Amino acid sequence: MDVTKLLSGRLRPGSELLAEGRQLARDWSVGRTAFLELVSAPSEAEYKRRMAAAGHIMQHAHIGFRGVERTLDAIRVVHESCAANGVIIHRFGITLDWSMGYPAAERRGRRRGTGIVLNGPKDFARITNAVPAAAPFGDFMLGLPGALDNARHALAAGATAIGNLGQYFTFRLPDWDDDVATTEATVTAMGLIAAQDVEVLIHSNLDDGFAGLFSDVTCALGMALIEKYIVEDLIGGRLSHCYGHHFTAPLSRLAFHKALASVSSTTGTMIFGNTVSYRSSPIGNFASLSNYLQADIWALTRQHTGHAINPVPVTENDRIPDVEEIIDAQIFAAPLVEHAAASLDILDLHAIDIAAEKLVAGARTFERNALQGLAAVGVDIEDPARLMLAIRRLGPRRLESLYGAGGSYPAAPGGGTR
Repeated sequence: MDVTKLLSGRLRPGSELLAEGRQLARDWSVGRTAFLELVSAPSEAEYKRRMAAAGHIMQHAHIGFRGVERTLDAIRVVHESCAANGVIIHRFGITLDWSMGYPAAERRGRRRGTGIVLNGPKDFARITNAVPAAAPFGDFMLGLPGALDNARHALAAGATAIGNLGQYFTFRLPDWDDDVATTEATVTAMGLIAAQDVEVLIHSNLDDGFAGLFSDVTCALGMALIEKYIVEDLIGGRLSHCYGHHFTAPLSRLAFHKALASVSSTTGTMIFGNTVSYRSSPIGNFASLSNYLQADIWALTRQHTGHAINPVPVTENDRIPDVEEIIDAQIFAAPLVEHAAASLDILDLHAIDIAAEKLVAGARTFERNALQGLAAVGVDIEDPARLMLAIRRLGPRRLESLYGAGGSYPAAPGGGTR
């Protein structure tokens, strides 16, 4: 292993970056939103715990339009139309533009994608106060050089779930090669989040990070453990994981949920829809929608982790879904909760538990091997910045080959789906 590549660069110590984040928390704190006022909660995490304790399965809707005004209109229409049909949408995600990954002062003149750009607290507040539902911000917020600007603005607008840490390890912005600056911005932003007076979830979509690139699913869970160690043990924050894009088999979804719940007590953000299974016509894709939602509802009925289910519109893989298609998917999911929960007794829970135990054992081996192995070659594994940068530079293939448990729970051949 070329250790110099893992350790080179004038990276500031993690302790210094976290201290800077704590200092910024004196001026940047969590604002209030219509949602937080309605539910009389300091954060989404607290609301999630209440809902989980009561056995209520929450629903997440994603709005992917390219304009702010159309996005705001869609959020309102979806929220109101679903409510009129007796369906509550508990949280809304939106598609942000990848150019938000640049520092705010450097976005002008940079290449743009097709998502939404929010440039300050007021822009973020338009989203967080569109309807009385939670408004997490996921992709292109953390893990990129603009992380600190994004975190400050989202917090001020009342967001209490901010991601996506998984993108730190895999996503690269065009015309930006400074991984040291990216690391420093991300760690400082997480220090700011961890220093808040209320609980703010640091969200990580495992499928967007190294976990989605491993061939052994135990390494995917092991990466969750390593991220948890960095965020919770070293930084003092609260890490909330999302997964699901590439988990197709119901057994794998159920087992991974059980395994993740056994290694983390932090409330989850959402279980993402299995979008890779949408390979038919829109009508045919309802079968895939039902298949993964049923598994997720079974998992949450058995052990509620606060994750929301994510009914992805059946046209997702063809184009940006229309508002009516988003509404259809959400209304479809609601009665499925009752039907799926009633059929839980038909499952072979023993098979799920055995698979979950296998995942946890392999994940703990991977975490232990990785941390001990990196420490042995000189990486300071108690410094979150140096540890994150070393893992990023090592890459998923070498990380798995060096420290994995040896293919103990392989993914399905081809495409990494499980």
